[in-house]
Amino acid sequence: MTIVGFSLKKILIDRKEDIKGKVEVKSKINITDISEEKVELLPDKNVLRFDFEYTITYEPNLATIDFKGHTLILEEPKKAKEIIKEWKKGKKLEEDLRVRVYNVIFQKCNLKALELEEDFNLPPHLPLPRIQSQTATSYTG
Repeated sequence: MTIVGFSLKKILIDRKEDIKGKVEVKSKINITDISEEKVELLPDKNVLRFDFEYTITYEPNLATIDFKGHTLILEEPKKAKEIIKEWKKGKKLEEDLRVRVYNVIFQKCNLKALELEEDFNLPPHLPLPRIQSQTATSYTG
C-alpha cells in the first residue's frame, strides 16, 4: 500500500458556546466509500479512493470540527479487486488496511484540526507534549 494522494473537500468548524468548565473531546472517523480511481500519472496502476468523514466533537455541545475528503492508495491489482469486493459485500475492511488508512487520515486531519483549534480558541483535541523539570523546586517566600 502506497499513498499517492490526499484531498480535503470540506472543513467545517462550528463553535457554539464559550469553553467553560469540564470539556470532553470525542472523535469519530468513518470510511464512507471505496472505489477505483483513474490517475493520469499512473495509468497502468490500480488506485483505490477511500472517501472519509472525520469529526471532532467538544461536549457538552460546545463545538464540532468536521472533515470530508479522500485518500488515494496504490494497491496490487488482485488485492485492489478483493478490497472493493469486500467493501461492496458488507462495507468491511481488513484490520491492517483499515488501520493504515485511518493513520493517514489522522495524520493529515489532526494537524489541520490543531491549527483550527488555535484559531478558534478551542483546547487541543490531542494531548500536546510538555516539558517538565527533572528536579521540582518549590518556592517558599
